[in-house]
Amino acid sequence: MRMWRENVTKVDRRVVIVRVMALVLVMLVLMLAAYLYGLSRSPAGISEEDRESVALFVEALRAVQGDYVDQEAVDPEEQTYGAIKGMIDSLGDEGHTRFLSPEEVEKSREAVSSTYVGIGVRLEEKDDEIVVKASMDGSPAEETGIQSGDVLVAVDGESVTGEEFEEIGQRIRGPEETYVDLTVLRDEEEREFIVERAELEVPVSSWRLIPGTDVAHLRLSSFSENSAEKLEGSIAEAQSAGAERFVLDLRDNPGGLVEQAEEVGAVFLPARSGVYIRKDADGSEEETSVPEDNEPLEGPLVVLVNEGSSSSAEIVAGALRDNGRAQVIGETTFGTGTVLSEYPLSDGSAILLGVAEWLTPNRDSIRGSGIEPDVEVELEEDQEPLTPNETEDFTREEIFEEDAQLERAFEILQEE
Repeated sequence: MRMWRENVTKVDRRVVIVRVMALVLVMLVLMLAAYLYGLSRSPAGISEEDRESVALFVEALRAVQGDYVDQEAVDPEEQTYGAIKGMIDSLGDEGHTRFLSPEEVEKSREAVSSTYVGIGVRLEEKDDEIVVKASMDGSPAEETGIQSGDVLVAVDGESVTGEEFEEIGQRIRGPEETYVDLTVLRDEEEREFIVERAELEVPVSSWRLIPGTDVAHLRLSSFSENSAEKLEGSIAEAQSAGAERFVLDLRDNPGGLVEQAEEVGAVFLPARSGVYIRKDADGSEEETSVPEDNEPLEGPLVVLVNEGSSSSAEIVAGALRDNGRAQVIGETTFGTGTVLSEYPLSDGSAILLGVAEWLTPNRDSIRGSGIEPDVEVELEEDQEPLTPNETEDFTREEIFEEDAQLERAFEILQEE
C-alpha cells in the first residue's frame, strides 16, 4: 500500500510539473503574440518572414518543453541563449560578432581596462579551431611559453572540440592562485602547459634602447584606455635617453578601442592624414583623419606585426603603411576587420554585432585578409617575439639571436 501511494505521489507530481510547464508555455506564447502584435502595429513592424521564423521557434519550444524525456534538463534561459548563439553563428563572422552572457559582458568591459584577472591569454575562433590570438605581456601564459598561433586542444585534460567558445573561456578562468592545465597543438605536436591564474597589471606600453644605438624598441600591447597617452610617455622617455629612430612593435596586440587607434595613428601621422575608412552595411563610407592641428613624431619609423596583431593594431599598421610613414615588417596580421557595436539585451546579456567594415586609407579590406607586410620575415625555429621588458640585460647580439623580426626592423632603420 505504501509503495502504491508513493507511485501515485510521483505520478501526481509529474502531472503538476507538466501542467505548470504547459501554463508557463501558454504565457510565453501569449506574451510573444502580444509582442509581435505590438511590433506589427508599430511604424517599424517586422516582416512576414520574421513572424514565420518566430512562430517556427515557438513550435520547437512547445515540443521540447512539453515532451522532452528529461524535463530537468529543460532550461528556458539556456534554450534562449542557444537560439541566439545559433543565429549569430550563422552570420559567419567567427570570433568577432558574438553573443555575451551577463557575466561575459562584464569581462568584455574589463578587457579594455589596464587590469586583467586570469592567465593573460586571448583566444579566437578561426577555421573551426580555438586559436591563441596573443599572450599578454608579463602574463602567466607568456611566462609559461604559450604563443600566438597555438591551437587549444584541451582544458584540464578535457577536449574542447565541439564546445562553445564562451564555455571554453569560462573553464580557463577561475579564482586567483589556482591552476589550469592547457593542451595546445604547435607544429603538429601537442604541448602541455600548467598555468597559474593571477590578477595582472599588464603594462600597455614599454620601451628600451637597442644597446649601443639610437633605435628605440617601442612595445604597445593593447588599445585599452589611455594607450596613446602611455605610448607618448614611452616615446618621451626614449627620446630623453637618446632615441632618434623607432620600432613600433604591434606583434600579438589584440586591438581594442578604435578611438585609441585614431590617437595612436595621430602620434606618428601628419595632420589630415587618413587613418581608416568605415564602410557601413548600406555601403556608405566615412573616412577618419588626423586632426588639423596635429604635431606628430617625425623620426624614422618601422612597424612590426604578426598573426597575433588584430583589430585596432591592424588599423594603425595599415594607416602608417598607406601614408608612407613606415614600412610594415613581419607576418600577415589576423584579419579582424569589422566594427563591433554592443546591443544590450533586457537580462544583462548583449550581442556584439559587426555593423561595419574597416578599410585602410588606400581602401584595402582588412577583414579575412589582414595586413600584408612590406617586408615578410618569419621568426626562426625556437624564437619568440621579444618585449622590451625581456631584453633589459641583453646585448644587441643576444637580442637579434632571439628575434629575427626585430633584427630585420633594425636593419631597415639603419638604411634610412
